[in-house]
Amino acid sequence: MFYKFAHIVVGVIFRVIFRFKVIGRENVPAGGALICANHSSLTDPVFIALALKRKDRPRFMAKKELFKIFGFKQIIIGLGAYPVDRGASDLAAVRTTLQILRQGQNVLIFPHGHRITAGGENMTMKNGAAMLAFHSGAPLLPAYLTAGRRVFFDKIQVVFGKPFNVEQKPGVKSSELYAALAERLKEEIYALKPN
Repeated sequence: MFYKFAHIVVGVIFRVIFRFKVIGRENVPAGGALICANHSSLTDPVFIALALKRKDRPRFMAKKELFKIFGFKQIIIGLGAYPVDRGASDLAAVRTTLQILRQGQNVLIFPHGHRITAGGENMTMKNGAAMLAFHSGAPLLPAYLTAGRRVFFDKIQVVFGKPFNVEQKPGVKSSELYAALAERLKEEIYALKPN
């Protein structure tokens, strides 16, 4: 109920103050996907969630420190967040993500692993998204968010690309497969950047 209310109210506000626009929403597959996007602002999860239909609500990892803030913890849980320890190999967060994907829900992830304001297309992406897609069977859905968050000045666009599935390749090491998928994912994301 909280998510539905927030989606409606925040959606109306953001469409006015950011002239918010969505392109390619029809590419979001039924049955869940691993939504992978570039990341330049703390508000990116909000824009991705607003770009999706309410029934396609995404789940996402948030650093565990945020869950220690009283009041804020309840808000982000209501919006679909679950904790991750970014300073360690958090197997519990990985298991939670795989479970969510196998249940046919969407999960949002930023494959760079941190915010990048410019030049992301020239930086290496981490292999986590590829690994999660491989083990869950969920398709990868590339998405691009335009930069700039100045109220009434910047026009924000979210562009969804075509989803694609991870294919097993006999004789190829998993580490090599993940690296190749991460590179393809980066190319797919930045190919969506509006001219």
